[in-house]
Amino acid sequence: MTTEVINRWEQYEPIIGGVLKTGHIDWWNVNFDDYRQELRLLILQRLLAGDQLAPTNNSNLFRWLLWRLRDIQRSNQKYEERHDFIITPPEVVQMEQAFENTELKVIIENLLNQSVCQQKIRQLLLDFMKYPDDLFTKRCIRLEIHRMTYYRHLKLLRQMINKSYCIDFQ
Repeated sequence: MTTEVINRWEQYEPIIGGVLKTGHIDWWNVNFDDYRQELRLLILQRLLAGDQLAPTNNSNLFRWLLWRLRDIQRSNQKYEERHDFIITPPEVVQMEQAFENTELKVIIENLLNQSVCQQKIRQLLLDFMKYPDDLFTKRCIRLEIHRMTYYRHLKLLRQMINKSYCIDFQ
């Protein structure tokens, strides 16, 4: 009897596909294979229990499978809500970014206090502190320097940081 059920089981693939399509579960969905397997197992359980299920034009089976699919989706959603899968909460990321910004400001302050620092590099550092996320074109216009001069100043700044803090910028 079990081999009969397994042979008949493949006839239910179209109804399973229709239930998944109605449930808005497409093949690119992460849970597509899991849901399809769950629906197969549900049909297999009912067939092994001795129920006579028509593989086509069976609206009762279709509605029952769709109801079970929605139930499985709800339980998965509840599980995901209970077990927060976010690796780091946003507050931690903001605190880390604030710490990095503070550390960067300390490095810039120390570079400004060095006597070796040239006037143009000092202006560049102050501009970095005032406008940290600005584009280099706006920075060049504000500092009234050419972009190649800007890159030369950046190169000198990198050298100063490498010499002072042994930080390697690539």
